[in-house]
Order: sequence, then C-alpha cells, then structure tokens
Amino acid sequence: MKSNILLLKLFLLGSGLMAVLTMAAQTLPYRGATNLGSDSTVHLAYRDIKMKDLPGAVSVLNPTTYLDINYGTNPLEGIDALVAGNNMWNIGSALVLVDGEPRSLSDVTTNEIEQISFLKGANAVVLYGARAANGVILITTKRGRAGVHGSSVRVNSGISVPKSYPSYLNAADYMSWYNQASVNDGLPAPYADSTIRNFAAHRNPYRFPDVNYFSSDYLRRLFNTYSANAEFTSGSERARFYALAGFQTQNSLLDFGTGSGEHSNRLNLRGNIDLKLNKYISTYVNVSTVFSNNRHALGNYWQMADSLQPQRYSPLIPIGLVSPGSAAKATADGGRNIINGRYLLGGTQQYLTNPIADVYAAGYDNFTSRQFQYTNGIDVDLRNLLRGLTFHGQMTVDYSNNYDESVNNAYAVYEPVWGGVTGDSIVKLNKYNKDSKPGTQNLSNTFSSQVLDFSGHFDYARSYREKHNVSAVLVVDALRARQSRDFQYRTNANLGLQLGYNYDHRYYADFSGALVNSTKLPANTRVGFSPTASLGWVLSEEDFLKSVSWVDRLKLTASGGIVNTDLDFGSYYMYDAVYAPTAYYSWSDGTYINQATTISRGANPNLTYAKRKEADLSLEGSFFNKKVDLLGTVFYIKKDGMPVQVYSQYPGYFFTGYPPTSFVPYSNFQANRYSGFDLQINFHQDLGKVALKIGAALTYVRTKALKRDELFVDAYRNRAGKAVDALFGLQSDGLFADQNDIDKHASQKFGIVRPGDIKYKDQNGDGVIDERDEVKIGQLSSPLTGGVNITAQWKGFSLFVLSTASFGGTGMRSGSYYWVAGSEKYSSVVRNSWTENSKGTATYPRLTTSGGVNNYRSSDFWTYSTNRVNLTKVQLTYSFSGKFLQRSFVKGLNVYVGGNDLLTIAKNRDLMELNIGTVPQVRFYNLGIKGDF
Repeated sequence: MKSNILLLKLFLLGSGLMAVLTMAAQTLPYRGATNLGSDSTVHLAYRDIKMKDLPGAVSVLNPTTYLDINYGTNPLEGIDALVAGNNMWNIGSALVLVDGEPRSLSDVTTNEIEQISFLKGANAVVLYGARAANGVILITTKRGRAGVHGSSVRVNSGISVPKSYPSYLNAADYMSWYNQASVNDGLPAPYADSTIRNFAAHRNPYRFPDVNYFSSDYLRRLFNTYSANAEFTSGSERARFYALAGFQTQNSLLDFGTGSGEHSNRLNLRGNIDLKLNKYISTYVNVSTVFSNNRHALGNYWQMADSLQPQRYSPLIPIGLVSPGSAAKATADGGRNIINGRYLLGGTQQYLTNPIADVYAAGYDNFTSRQFQYTNGIDVDLRNLLRGLTFHGQMTVDYSNNYDESVNNAYAVYEPVWGGVTGDSIVKLNKYNKDSKPGTQNLSNTFSSQVLDFSGHFDYARSYREKHNVSAVLVVDALRARQSRDFQYRTNANLGLQLGYNYDHRYYADFSGALVNSTKLPANTRVGFSPTASLGWVLSEEDFLKSVSWVDRLKLTASGGIVNTDLDFGSYYMYDAVYAPTAYYSWSDGTYINQATTISRGANPNLTYAKRKEADLSLEGSFFNKKVDLLGTVFYIKKDGMPVQVYSQYPGYFFTGYPPTSFVPYSNFQANRYSGFDLQINFHQDLGKVALKIGAALTYVRTKALKRDELFVDAYRNRAGKAVDALFGLQSDGLFADQNDIDKHASQKFGIVRPGDIKYKDQNGDGVIDERDEVKIGQLSSPLTGGVNITAQWKGFSLFVLSTASFGGTGMRSGSYYWVAGSEKYSSVVRNSWTENSKGTATYPRLTTSGGVNNYRSSDFWTYSTNRVNLTKVQLTYSFSGKFLQRSFVKGLNVYVGGNDLLTIAKNRDLMELNIGTVPQVRFYNLGIKGDF
C-alpha cells in the first residue's frame, strides 16, 4: 500500500513536471504539426509513432499484409525468417502483451492481429518496467475503420502426417540382444534358442506376442484439422467495430477404442468497439473469449508404448482360442469387457495395465479451458488545457480457469495358460483386478487465474517552427494477479517517463525511464530507477550522402541504459530467512527420531534488483529506389546481480548436508553477458510480369557466464567464461577393446568397467576418472539462427516459400531410448552395440543388465550437432480476378494449398525429428479458401 501511494505521489509530481516542461516549450511559436506523409504507424510502449521515427532495436510485422499468401494461426510461425532478433537476443522469455495487456500467445490467432512489434532494446521496453527486461512482443489486434465495411470468411482443411516413430526391436531380436547383455555381464543367457524361434515365427501371436504399438493396427496414418473463421468490420466517424469468430477441431492418431473419438476443439470470439463520444473524448471496449476442450483416453498411450517390451504379453486375448471344456471358458464368459465381441484384455500380475487396455476400458478425460478478457479504455484530447496534450486510460480484467472432467473405470486383465494338443488353446485364465464402471464424473486439476491491470498516461506531441518536434509520455501502471494456490497477489507497479525530441526528422534524442516497484524485494530496496537514452541521426539527409543516388534513406541510432528487473527472482521473500521444523533418524540402535529446526537460507535485507545494462547501435536504410530495405543492430548486454546463494563466500560450517541446513542468504552475485548482432534485408524487384520479393533475417548471439558461485581447482571446470547454457560432461576416447586396455587406462570410478564400455580422458592427469574430469562439451542453444522468405506473384498466382536455419547448438542423446539399461525396452540403437565380434566397428557401448552407470552419463559420446536447415513453409495461392467476380456479391476470393515442416536438411535429422514418449512430430498439409464480402 505504501509503495502504491508513493507511486501515486510520483505520478502527480511527474504530471506537474511535464506541465512545466510543456509550458516552457510554449516559448517557441507553434505552427502546426509537421506533415508525416504516408508513413505507417508503429505501436510502441504506450504510444504510436510513424515508421520513419522508429527508434533502433525494434522490428515490426504486419500480418494483414502477408496472411493471404502465408496463412497460419500461430502468430510467430516461421518467425526466424521474418524478423531478426525475434529471440530477444536469448536473454530470456519475452513479455507478451496483447493490446497492451500481459497475455499468452495462445490467446490470439494471426487472423485477429493488425501488428506485432518486437521491442528488443532497453530503451524500447523500459516504460513497461521490471517485467519487460527480457524484451517485449507487443501484439495489437485489428480495429474497425471509418468508412470501411465488409466481412470475410475463411475455411481450412488440413492433415498432419507423422515424420517418424521410435524404432524398437521386435520380440525375437530383443531376446537375442538381452542374451548378449547377459553374456557381457558374465551371466547365463535367459532366453533359450527354441523360445526365440517361436517368437520369431509369429505362429501364434497371442501365445508368443510381438506387439508393435506404433503399427497401423492401432494408429491412423494421419489426423485431420478443420478450421473456419469469420471477420466483420464496419464504422463511421462516431462508431467503429471489428469482430471475429473462429472454430477449430482436430482428432488424433489413435484408431481404436476411446481413442477413435479423441478430439480437441477451440472456439474463439473477439469484439473491438470504438466510440467517439464528442470531439474531445473517445472510448473503446475490447472483449475476447476462448473456449477449448480436449477429450482423450485415460492413461498415457505414447509413454507406455515407449516402455513396454513387445514380448511381455498380448494386450488382447481372443475368446475363440479358449478351450470349450476348460475352466477358462467360465472365466471368459464372466468377463464384462469384451472387446469387439472377440477379445479379453491381456495382462499379468506384474502388468495390470497396458496402453491398449487403457484406451479400450479405462475411461476418458475431458480437459476444459475458458478464457475471458475484457479491456475498457478512454482517450481524452486536452487541447483546451494545453495544445498537443492527451490522456489515455485503460483498465483490464482477465479471468481464466481450466479443469479435468473424467470418468475413471477399473478393468480386469487376463493371463492365459496355454495347453491342448498343439499347445495353442487356452485352458486356464488367471484374472487380476475387477471390472468396474461406476459412471461417476470426477473433477480434478482445477486452476483459475485473475488479472486486474490499470494504466494511465499523459501524452504530449507538438511541432514548432515545422522542424522542432517534441514528445513526452508520463505513464503509471499497476497490475495485480492471483492464481490458484497463490498465498499472495502477484503485483507489478511502475511509473514511466519518456521525453523525445527530433529536429526535422533528422536528429533524434530520447530519454525513457521507469520507477519500478517490486514486492519480491525488501521494503528498503523495493523501488528502483531504470534510465535509458537514445540518439538518432538520419545520415541520408546530410550533404555527404544526398548526392549518392542509390541511398534513399540511412539512419543510425545508438541507445543504452539500465533496466532493473525482478524476473530472476523465483519466489517472494527471498530476502528473508526461512526456518522449518524437521525430524530425522539417529544412528543409535532402535527407532529414535530427533526433532530439530532447520534453516534453508539466511536473511539479506539489502537484496535488490538484477540489472540489465545495455548498449546497442542500429542501422536502418533503404536503397536503390526502395528496392532494398535493411535493418540491423549490434548489441552488448550485461545482466548483473542475479540472486543466488553464494556458498563459496561463506565458511563450510554455514551449511550442512544432513539434516540439510544453510545460513547462506541470497545475494546479487551472478552475472551473464549477451553480445552479437541481428540483420534483416528485404529485396523487391519486378522481373517481367513476375513481382519478386526476397527477405532474409539473421541473428547471432554469443553468451558468456561472467560470474558463478564456484571454487574449482581445475580452471577447465569453471562455468564462468563459458556459454550461459554450456553443456558439461566427460570427454570420450572410444570404447575399451579388452581387459588389457582397461588395465593400462586411468581408473574410472563409475561402477565396474568391462570391455566395450566408454573410455574417458583423464583431464587433470591424476590417474582417476571422475566428475573432476568434466569439461565443456557443447551448448544447448544455437548462436546463429535465421531464414529466408521468397514471394513470387504472377497474374493471380502467388508462391510463398519460407526456410529457417540454426547453427552452433548441441543436443544430447539421453533417456531410455538411447541409454538402454537393465531389462528396459530395446531401441534399434543397440544393433550397433559392442560385442567381441564387432569391437572394431561398434558405435554403441556394450549392453548390460545392470544400470550402466559408466556409460549412461553426460559425455560427448552422446552429443550431436543440431545444425539444420528447414523448408518450413510453402504455399501456393490463386486470387480470382475482379472480372470473374464482378457480377457476384463476393468482392474477393482466394484459394490456397500449402505445407508446413516439409523438409529438414541436417546430418542428424533422424534424431531431431524423433519424439520419444509423446505424440510424434508431423508435416502439415492444408487446403483453404477465403472469401471477402
């Protein structure tokens, strides 16, 4: 409360200061606003400006200009090829604002969007306060325009085709390779050759099962997506509106049981209304709602399919194989879950569920999500008080909730006992569990979120003597949000001031700052000031460039500043000490529990904001009669003072391992550096009757950890000096060939080492391989990203092609698919494993029935390059001519066909296109039609 009162006082003080500044500016005679020409408008923080006055480190997309030839519902589809620096220079997750309010990208579709502004530089984001320190994606939705009346309808039908499925060994091969793993461990082979032959012959797939959960027996070849949306707009000088209604439905790959009816639906509605109450006051209302639901079978089909061995049991037991006179007949007749009138559900005492049975009999879950967003604003022209002065206020209420509604059934599984003359009849059925369908609907995972936001700002914009252009913005913003299970409100409050001046749109100066307030910090450090500044120079207006015919425009902008942020604070009260009661067992004989009080961190009443310190230089230009446009930025950012517990600065008795106790407080210690450049170029040229447009975007970000809490003896283990997301692990040196090779090598301290295990390099030369030999083996993110987009238009045809690329990243093969240990399901990677016969060519370590702790750990043996080039989007559109439509009520008609994620060119494409334990990656093909009325 005290902080909010302080902000209010500062807002009033700032209002007085702004009035003084603008009154002082009145000493210059006013001659009307400078004619800005036909430059388009760009939406920035709390203000709109013309494109030619755009500061550096800002990029803009206008989906309305390309959506008809590059249709998609995801606002950031193919963004690497359209906007340079769209990753906000890898600092962190950007703040997403829809019409100025913090919302999710999933709340809006591209159809609704007028403009997307990427605010990358500190000077561009600072007015949004501490929450914006990682960059801002500002989305502005469509509005009605005076004198523009019309509607449009768009319908799409698409199919999604899986790129690949996991590849696992069949039953016989699994047994053979598991025998090899046993031999490698010096154990007898558990599977007899006759058993393996029976499974390989597939003579009776129920007695000798070989289940492929990714086969066409259970999965469709593709799944469908259907969508439609309608837009309506109309308006006069007094009232305008824009409305959209959209619906999308999608099924799934499962093709049996409850899975056949799996679907997800999404209904989204938006209405934006603008009213001019009089010549001084206007108001607007934005309302958006999204209803979605996802109905799916209970269980986790994809996860279980990736873990259950193919030979364990048959998921379905045919009643037709039950011996008529046996005890199994009565058991089968008593079954309540008869699948397709032919099968019982299979299982064992160990495996009481399976992915097939879950989809048939476990029930279903229906996830429901509802979003409601309401914004009301007012614009007041205060020209009678001071010419050029306006006030804008906005209030928002957002509410969302979601929940799971499920029907949970229990089911029995049956384990057959085979007999008869041939051994292929079921003479007994062992039943586990009971069939139960209570019919009760259960509600779970309820979640709700509410956001209240208020912002108000005074704007001042005037031109003097036709060349001196002055602008100012004074803004206050206060947000309060709460989610389920929150113990307190999530708040954000800041006061912002922007002062701008340009001389004849040639020389620019801007100061933008924010006074921020965060309840995550102690009272004495809760308020902080974030100053930024920007200077711009239109070089093309100078005499030394005016005579250069191929330069149309060239502008240089330099900016810098410090932005205080609390985004790195994972929770509230990190400045306080935390005590808690605990109990633990002593080492004395008998059962004895010690009662104790532990502390997990000490107090730091001086804990303060982390700071983003930045300097950047931007160049914007147009050349060769506006055939070539260029926008680029070079940046240097130091993010300093991120809170961590700095154990290296305290004696060892400040923390203990058992019971876990620490007196070490959080301190503003950790620091990172981000440097690099982004560049985007657009080229326009007519080649005969073909209009050609080529765009390219490139972003390079080099990160460096500057300060870390570490005290390593060996400098190569330091995280400081390496990439922020550096991967660390052991450096491999092939596989051990034999015992002599092991004996001559440094001792590896990760369990028993045998021939065929991974050999590691001894980095410090101490004769022992352990964690102290870990070095940098890569980095997760790709420093270099970008892409190219090409549009060719001829008569009514438009061809759009978009390609993206990334270079320099590292992936790690891990998880049970690649790290095959014990009796886990064997993937096809084991075919290249080490044996005595393949020791010269093996690319995978020996198999083992144990945990494989020596082999299955972070090392460069498992890393791979994530360099890739993607053919991300291709769309062919035909627009019917006016002659064809001149006698109909249809004003425009487009038909288009396209595809997404069509091709990946990469050395490790198979690895990057493979999903384990979840729905596969897909290629999407779409057919659509749009009509304007």
